[in-house]
Amino acid sequence: GVSVYRLSPNQEVSLVESFVDTASVQFAELGENDIDAYIQSGEPMDKAGSYGIQGIGGQMVTEIQGDFFTVMGLPMHRTSKLLAKALNDEILKTS
Repeated sequence: GVSVYRLSPNQEVSLVESFVDTASVQFAELGENDIDAYIQSGEPMDKAGSYGIQGIGGQMVTEIQGDFFTVMGLPMHRTSKLLAKALNDEILKTS
């Protein structure tokens, strides 16, 4: 999930908004040799879900339903819209 907070001039923290975004990823059928080779590459060892869609793991993905950036870890479009809203709201408050 993503949460954006605002810090007021007197150091009070308030939630602007938060959301959760999901995506579905379909993998190709993998043989034991494919899996062993991927493990040997070292890539899955530091990944949530044991694959990186932006790396070697992306070669095993046959379909994505949802936002590619959500699969990578941060839904960029939705997050940037939320940040812009938070900044615009703050500018309006101080005008």
